Formats: sequence, C-alpha cells, structure tokens
Amino acid sequence: MRGLSGDFSTMPLKDLVAYLGSRRASGTLRVMRAGVRKLILLRNGQVLSASSNQPREFLGQFLINMGHLNEEQFSTAYATQRETRVPLGKILVMAGLVSEQTVRGTLNLKFRETLLDMFRWEDGEFSFDAGAVPAAEGVDARVELADIHREGEFRETAWQAIRAAFPSGNLYLTLDESRLPEQPKPGTLDAKLVRRIREGLSLDEMAKALHASDFLVYQRLYALYRLEAVKVQSTPPVKRKRTTEDEGETQVVDVDVIGSESPAAEVIQAAQSFLANGNFRDGEALARRAHEMSPSPETETLLRSAEAALVGALRREMLETPQVPSLLVSAAQLKSMQLSAPERYLLSRIDGKRDLGAIISVSPLKELEALKYFRAFVDTGLVKLTPR
Repeated sequence: MRGLSGDFSTMPLKDLVAYLGSRRASGTLRVMRAGVRKLILLRNGQVLSASSNQPREFLGQFLINMGHLNEEQFSTAYATQRETRVPLGKILVMAGLVSEQTVRGTLNLKFRETLLDMFRWEDGEFSFDAGAVPAAEGVDARVELADIHREGEFRETAWQAIRAAFPSGNLYLTLDESRLPEQPKPGTLDAKLVRRIREGLSLDEMAKALHASDFLVYQRLYALYRLEAVKVQSTPPVKRKRTTEDEGETQVVDVDVIGSESPAAEVIQAAQSFLANGNFRDGEALARRAHEMSPSPETETLLRSAEAALVGALRREMLETPQVPSLLVSAAQLKSMQLSAPERYLLSRIDGKRDLGAIISVSPLKELEALKYFRAFVDTGLVKLTPR
C-alpha cells in the first residue's frame, strides 16, 4: 500500500480507519489540527502505539483517572522515566505499582480514546506512510482498527443519547445521593466527578479539570443521569464544603457512581444492567465492548447471551410480520452520504418488492448485523418498513 494524505473534510477519520483496517495496513499515521498532533503506529491493521501532545491522552493521566495510580506515584515513576528512557508502563510494572494486565488494559483504552476523539473532528489533516514500524517498547498492547471503527459507530448512537440529556457543556448538575448504588472507590474518575459536582463546576469545566476525554466524562455522568442520581440545571448549584482525600480527611464527601476496579468490570456491570432491564441494544453493544477490552470466558458468555437476546428482540420486531422496506431518500442523496460497504450493499437490495426477511436471508452479513443495520436505517429516517 502506498502512502496517502488528506483532510477530514473530504475523508473523515472513521472512513480512514475502516480503509486501513480492511487492508491490514502497516505504517505510521500522523494527524494534526489547531496545535494538536497525534502519532499512531500500525501493524497488520492493529494499533501498536498511539501518542499525542494532549496531556489528557498521556498514559499516566489515564491511570490516575481510573484510580490505578496517584499523583505522587506518577511523579516518582515519571522522574525515573526521564532518567532511564524506559517506557512508563514498564517502570510501573517493574516497581510493582501497577500490574502488567492493568497497564495493558489502560493502554488499550488510551489507543481507543486517542483515535475515537478524532472521529468527531470536522477539520484537520492526516498523512499515512506505509511501511514497517519498529516493535513497541514496554508492555505489549494492541487494538484492531476494525474494533475501533465498530466502537465509533456505537459512540455515534451513544452521543445522541448523551446530548439529549446534556445538550450543552455550560450546564450544571445536582446530586441525589439516595440514588447512588454504592460509594465510588476513592481516587477513581467516578469519585472525582462527584467531587466536581459538589464544587458546582459546569460539565465542560469538569472535563477540563479532570484532564479526561469528553466521552469518558460524559459517559460516566450519563450513567448517573440514567440512575436519576443527577439532575440538570442551567445555573450553578449552591456549593458545598469541599473534602478530598489529599487533605487527609477520611470522610467521603459525596459519592458517585458505578465505580468498579477496572474499565472492563464497569462495562460488564453496565451491560448486565441494560440486559436485565430489557435494553438489549445497549446491552449487546456494551457486552461486545467488554469482550474486546478484556476477552475471557465470562465476557464471551455475556456477549453470546446479549447477542441472542438482541437478535430475538429484533426478529420479533422486524421479521415476525413480513415487512417491505422502501427508501425515503433519493439515489442521488445516497451517493453523497458517508456509508460503509455493508450499509451500501443492504440499501442497494431494497426494491420495494422483497420483504426484509428475503433480503437478509441472501445477505452475506450475519443476521444480527443485518438486522442492526436495518434498525439504524429506520431510526435515522433512511428507510420505511411497510407490513406486507
């Protein structure tokens, strides 16, 4: 594969990721926008390394936000890194501060966030130089570009729900402690968010103060919103006394959310909650994410159960009664849309005569994937289903 370059106004990053992932590309991807610079190393369609000049995307910041490391431990490890040039993750493992499994999982999260943050960029430039890349130093971690692309599609839906709850970053929150399932683990992102809510910060101020990605912050706040533990208001709430663990106080000052010991554990818990409440679409998406983050017999069983529940629900909704799909947009409009190859294939099969079951039965896609695509087509107003 030759190198390529361009800008996001003509080729969004999600399309570039799909292109490089499908071709199992190897090389160096550089991205720039308004002073932000990112460097991603790829081998056979996998991310081996992702670096950025944004502090919130540094490995140390992720470890601090997830409660795996405190500021003092990070400062000591960072000083050692500057002296020895040994990667931070390896230093933390060698010093016994963080397990290798935790570092690997956090690196996977860092790689995802570094790329997924750019999926929402409408401008910026990129260049990709194909070729061999050096072996990654330190703890080995890698993420499939195809997985990142799938998660990007999930996040588009997630952002719609989040923005419906929080339409502006200039809003404030009030906390209802009686709605919290448990106290968050001290030092975690959840505990820090609760503290910022008490301090009366706006949503955008919270993200900036915590040096965390927008999605991680808003995702956690949305979980609280779904629990009715937080309510939105346009004016700052009355500020309460600030108590923090670094001030030596043992009393937990306001507790937050679904705190668990690891990102994967939190996703598993959220997936199980969605499935138990009959929300199979979100439950399946989160179960898939959990299995990609930390594959295990537990996550595989959870994913298979979620897939079975979702396909059953979609069959009842879309196939139990024969329905004929028809396009609600013109062929010219379809050509101008940014659609994936599977989406274009399924839309091209619509002729106003064949019902949904007939189209899916001859599709090369798995039944669940095809049903999910058609559900999205209907939800976004591309397709209408008419009972036969």
